[in-house]
Amino acid sequence: MNLVYPLFADNTFATVYLLVIAFAFGAVFASFITCTACRVVIGEDWTKGHSHCDSCGHELSTLDLIPVISWLALKGKCRYCGAKVPARDVIFEIVLGFVFVGTLAFNRAVDPMVIQTLVLEVILLGLSLADFDNHIIPDGFLLAMLIVWILFVGFMPDTAAYALDGVLAAVVIPGILLAVSALLNKALKKSTLGMGDVKLFACCMLFTGLYRGVLTMFLASVIGLIFVAISQKKKIAFAPAISIATVISLVFGGTLLNMYFSLIGG
Repeated sequence: MNLVYPLFADNTFATVYLLVIAFAFGAVFASFITCTACRVVIGEDWTKGHSHCDSCGHELSTLDLIPVISWLALKGKCRYCGAKVPARDVIFEIVLGFVFVGTLAFNRAVDPMVIQTLVLEVILLGLSLADFDNHIIPDGFLLAMLIVWILFVGFMPDTAAYALDGVLAAVVIPGILLAVSALLNKALKKSTLGMGDVKLFACCMLFTGLYRGVLTMFLASVIGLIFVAISQKKKIAFAPAISIATVISLVFGGTLLNMYFSLIGG
């Protein structure tokens, strides 16, 4: 059975239609995961109850929950109390929508690897928001990542090689990070890397494998430094940097590594 649906081939309409649907799904899942992350941070059960206005507590209807469109139609205000609804969530809906489109467009196909990446992007957004808001990386998100990897590993072209590469990366790279962190902690006499970040690295490495894992570690460090420079804070939430680096490695990693090896190979 062919598990690959090629894009940009003969049917342009089907390709455009699929990309539009991808944006819509990205926005919908962003709406869901931002709400989930918010509930997790405040200790509210995310599996029960309906979405409600944070200001008046009124239960939101389906028309109030259409990603992007509802916020624009209501001019960024609650339909029931008129309180301003922060633009942050709608921004993430748009961003994840385009991330979904970019993931499909760059890979030029829909296959198990791409679908796995899309699911992972949703989870990474949720845990990044949780870390940004409350400096925690809930174990539930990490468990979700592990479950996704287990569910998809059997659909990869070479299951054994893919699994071995992921497990090796999940052991080696976090081990290196722990060793470096221990040295820095001793030298600087303060904590430099939380265990939540190490566990997140381990989970991400399952998906990236060893070579892309090294790229992820490098990119996360650079992105983290950029965040520090922008925020001008000594301590930042590192999960967003790890998440962005992981997505870049999964989507563009093959191209970036080929460019690098071409350069050093002359």
